[in-house]
Amino acid sequence: MNDHDPTLSRSEFSPLNRRGFLSSTASALGSVTLLDLLSGGTLAAASPEIDPARPFAPRAPHYPAKAKRVLVIFCAGAVSQLETWDYKPELIKQDGK
Repeated sequence: MNDHDPTLSRSEFSPLNRRGFLSSTASALGSVTLLDLLSGGTLAAASPEIDPARPFAPRAPHYPAKAKRVLVIFCAGAVSQLETWDYKPELIKQDGK
């Protein structure tokens, strides 16, 4: 059986093409970064102290809160297009008709 497909171009048939190189490099760098974070980097140093008797007790936040109030809008489905704050020039033209 012949493994060579005549419809493939030379760059697609090459074992080391640009797309394959970038894909494998990105995967490798992501894996190395995750390994560093988990082994003693940023994520390992920031682990919170959790009391086993009260695992869901509130803990101090990582950063001080900036928000004074939070507005929660619940919509079954989606927000009406007329109630969003997007600029609608056609709606302004049709006002009063």
